[in-house]
Amino acid sequence: MKKLGKISVLVLFLLSIFVGSFTVYSISKVQSYGTLINYLGIVRGATQRLVKLELQHHHNDELIAYLDDIIYDLNNNDGKYQLVKITDAEYKSQFASLKLLWHRVKNDIYAIRLNPAASPALLQDSEFHFEVANNTVFAADNYTTAKSHQLTLLSALMLAGIIIMWIALFMVYLRKLYSLESSNKTLYDITTKDPLTGAYNFETFKKKAQKILNSSDKNYALTYVDFADFKYINDVFGYKYGDDILINYAAIISSELRPEELLGRVSADNFVILRYYNEKNDIMLRQQQVDIKITEFMHDMHGGQAVSVQCGICYLNDLEEDLQIEGILDRANYARKTVKTGLHRKYAIYDESIRKQLRYEKSIENRMLKALENEEFLVYYQPKVDLKTGLATQAEALVRWQTDDNLIIPPDKFIPVFEKKYLISSLDQYVLKKVCAFIRRRLDADLPVNTISVNVSRLQFYNSDFVKTYEDIKNKFRIPDNLLEIEITESIAFDNVFFLEKIVTELKSKGFLISIDDFGTGFSSLSLLKNIPIDVLKIDQSFFKESVHKEKDNIVIKGIIDLVNKLGIRTVAEGIETAEQVDFLKAVNCNMIQGYFFYRPLPEDNFEQILNKEYDIKETAVQSEAEFFITEDWTLQNN
Repeated sequence: MKKLGKISVLVLFLLSIFVGSFTVYSISKVQSYGTLINYLGIVRGATQRLVKLELQHHHNDELIAYLDDIIYDLNNNDGKYQLVKITDAEYKSQFASLKLLWHRVKNDIYAIRLNPAASPALLQDSEFHFEVANNTVFAADNYTTAKSHQLTLLSALMLAGIIIMWIALFMVYLRKLYSLESSNKTLYDITTKDPLTGAYNFETFKKKAQKILNSSDKNYALTYVDFADFKYINDVFGYKYGDDILINYAAIISSELRPEELLGRVSADNFVILRYYNEKNDIMLRQQQVDIKITEFMHDMHGGQAVSVQCGICYLNDLEEDLQIEGILDRANYARKTVKTGLHRKYAIYDESIRKQLRYEKSIENRMLKALENEEFLVYYQPKVDLKTGLATQAEALVRWQTDDNLIIPPDKFIPVFEKKYLISSLDQYVLKKVCAFIRRRLDADLPVNTISVNVSRLQFYNSDFVKTYEDIKNKFRIPDNLLEIEITESIAFDNVFFLEKIVTELKSKGFLISIDDFGTGFSSLSLLKNIPIDVLKIDQSFFKESVHKEKDNIVIKGIIDLVNKLGIRTVAEGIETAEQVDFLKAVNCNMIQGYFFYRPLPEDNFEQILNKEYDIKETAVQSEAEFFITEDWTLQNN
């Protein structure tokens, strides 16, 4: 292709030289024809002057010789003036007549020199000469004009051809140049843009953002964004669906960006956005609009499946120190990490309290794996009291972290860290194994056992091996059916009710009981109670807190309990702390109560004491009841 291009340029160059040469030749020819016509005009005018001089008896042989030379030159190739020869028939005929008349005029001149009475013949022949000379000039001029037009047209056609060929060659090279520019742009995009979403890659984002911040006096904020539980979205619904979410999210953000604003993709589902604002609230409003649109997109896919967006926002004007882009990104990321998975709060704004909190969480993160290996986590049990019997018929297993230096870390401090680092499944399974070991020990000792519930993180719930893993643990410890209850949060149902129904059905087929925890804290749906085969509904403690709407809360609670009782679902009220609450729940036929009014979470030994004591109470109650019936029966018989 390169060789062909070089040959084309060479050919066009040679053709250009040829056309140029031909044009010069044509101009030269036209000039030669003009010279010829000038000399014909001289013959015509000079002859008339010669005749006039001779009639006045002024002889001019030099003029005769001059005219002879011109006539000779017009007729021959070796003349003094090198005049061009015209091959036109009309011209040749007129010139032949002109030549004859010139000889006659010369003879007439020589005649009147000898005899002045011969002048009439000279006058007559000069008139004929003038007329023929005119005709000869016109013939030459017509021929010259025709030839000039031909040469001009030919030159124009050749020049047009050359121009067309140059234009064609130029277009070819222009296309190559455009292709090269496209290739360069493609190469630029490859090196600067994320291939999936079209957002700037992280390194390019940082360079461009730093350049903007160095040169602009606008008020900027940096937003660090990701999606909650995105890993499990990919695992459950496939990577194509995950990619579609990311592509659409980047497109939505890009469409609302202004000049001197940027979008970058850090990795996976993490994005960073540099925006400027007039009022701080502008940033939050713009981000919320974007998140609403991506949520709407997700609701149209996979039967309403959606994941929440988590954002950390750092306003540069709020920073006490002058930071480069790396430091600003860190601050926005700090804020993002404080947004807890599954909670309604989706946006966090960076401040120094966030940084302190994250330092604390980082210290926990550094100890997590070792703590699991060293079994530093203790299982506590919070009994659930049956309102009819007043006995602790069931319990919930809760986890506490006692470090090797006897420091107690509360669950709300370490569980979110386990969730962020995707280690929560290991912790959940650790608790399940401890509970199974506890039940198995009591069964082997022929001691009474109650149903114990264990919590399952919403992150673990989407693990494809979840059901099998829990079944294997249950079978390993040979736990009978209905002694283990799986507590799942209401928010899982909101994620995907069809998936929830499938998992719950599988768990129940493996001998697990199922309860919905925190009912009423989120997107409660009564259809959930109808479609999902749950055994227990736990009413969240928020319903029992003091509020100005207490009467309405009680109406709602009573309505829920009445409904689930008819559906054959047992109810547990959480967070119960007062006798008034207990009396109300008894009145509305709630089945069980869990809360500080009866029991706080207890270490395993204390919980066992309660179980053993209640076993004795049950035995005594059964014995007393039997003695009563025996006594009653004896009285009847003797009466």
